[in-house]
Formats: sequence, C-alpha cells, structure tokens
Amino acid sequence: MNFIAHRGFKKKDQENTIKAFTNAINDKYFAGFELDIRESKDKKIVVIHDSFIDRVTNKSGLVKNKTSKELKKYNIPLLEDVLKLKTNKLILIEIKNFDMNLDNLVKIINKYKNKKIYIMSFSKNVIKKLRKYNLKCKLGYLNFILNSDIDDQYDFIVLYKNVLNDSIISRFKEKNIKVFVWGLNDNLNSVKSLENKNDLYLIVNNKLWYTFTYSRWEYEKE
Repeated sequence: MNFIAHRGFKKKDQENTIKAFTNAINDKYFAGFELDIRESKDKKIVVIHDSFIDRVTNKSGLVKNKTSKELKKYNIPLLEDVLKLKTNKLILIEIKNFDMNLDNLVKIINKYKNKKIYIMSFSKNVIKKLRKYNLKCKLGYLNFILNSDIDDQYDFIVLYKNVLNDSIISRFKEKNIKVFVWGLNDNLNSVKSLENKNDLYLIVNNKLWYTFTYSRWEYEKE
C-alpha cells in the first residue's frame, strides 16, 4: 500500500499548512500528501478545506471574503507556495469550489510540470474543463459511489472505502488507472481489509503500521 498524508502530516500542527506538508515530505513513510484549494477574495488560489476559516483559525468569515494576504496571517498558504517545496512525492489536490477560475489554476500548474501533481474533484464538469487544457498533470474523479461511465475519462479514481472490492480494483488495474481510497478516517478495520492491495493509495490522517505481535494495525499516537 501507498500512504498519502491527508491535508499533510499534521502531528500537532494545523492541517493544510507548509509545516504539515513539509512533515509529509520529510517522512519516508508517505508517498505524498493531499491538500484542498479555494479562491480568495483577490482571486488567488489558497490551501484550505472549509469554506469558512473558523475551524482552523481564531477568526471567522468566508475564505472568499478574505484576501490572500489576510489568509496568510492565519497560516493559510497559497497553492504556489506549496508547489515551490522541494519534493518528488505525489501532490494530490482537491478543488473545493467548482466555480474556480481554472485559467488561474492552470497557469500555476504549468509552472511546475516537473512535479507529480494529481488534481481531483467531486465535479465531473470541472475535470472535463481541465482536460481541455492538455495539462501534464493527472486528472481524477472523487466520489462516494462508482458510476459505470467513468472508466476511460480519468487518469485516476478516488473512491470511498465502502465502494471497494476486488472486482473494482482489478477493473481499474487492467486499465492502468490508479485507485485512491478516502473516508478511512483512521478506521483500522478498513485498512486491514486493504492490506494486500499493493497498488492502492490510501489517504490517511496518521502514520500506521501492522503489529505482528498482536496481528493488528495500529496508529501512531500523537
């Protein structure tokens, strides 16, 4: 299995920050890290999961109503600042707001063609629009369910853990489409069921390992 650090390897740090991503880069355990992007008031692409800043700062308000300069004060970085980090690890990017100015995103992505960038979205339309730019990065679909019409439209697929079975995994493997798994939420039973699937990429919140003495998966305690 390959492990992707969900919103970075946070430890005791804030999620989706330069520190969290640097933690993941410096830890050989992780094959890459995941992050979320939105647009700021000044139309810059910033890295944050929620539409509000309330959960990750001691302030309140919508991301779209804050400038990138304001957001930086709250430890919310620009996407470009993240892509400037020195790494050859996989960078998995989720587009959170579907009305994002894709021209701005493409300009940034094209500056970093040497990076292993994977872009995903819950919106098929967003990915369809990105496909027209002929980007060098990989484009994928993120969803709770598996539709029959997605096989050949994407470079990779990001599936909810409850959807997976051997048949589905084999189906995508035959087409050379990478499979990422989300929704694990540190659920050790879910990881246990996937332990022999070496081609999978598991999006996880913490480091985990298999304890042979007790025959079980365990998470690193923070």
